[in-house]
Amino acid sequence: MNDVSGPTKSERKKIRRRAKKAAETSGGRDLEALTDIAIAQALALAPEVAASTVIESERVLDLDVETLDAARFIRKRVNEALGFDEWLDEIEVWVWDLDTSVRDAMSDAGREHGVEVRLEKLA
Repeated sequence: MNDVSGPTKSERKKIRRRAKKAAETSGGRDLEALTDIAIAQALALAPEVAASTVIESERVLDLDVETLDAARFIRKRVNEALGFDEWLDEIEVWVWDLDTSVRDAMSDAGREHGVEVRLEKLA
């Protein structure tokens, strides 16, 4: 009589690989959707940021960014979008990180995750 207690080691490995790939694909779609939101917000805020004084210009994008890597990815895409609209001479997109910044978080998500994507007028 054979004792069949479940999938073999090879089958378990394949199951884990499929689950990991599905999670990565889903995470990628989520990040792309979050990036689209960030770009729309940045383009909407750009005229306001550019018209502000340097001291009062800082704005946070209202995003639920959980990691520095995700924030950096979003920053890069927002920079590209602002470049197409010719805002990069006036506006800086940067990543605020709780561990390295002396400034406080500007959003609930920033307080929760310790990372934000921000816009600021260049001096």
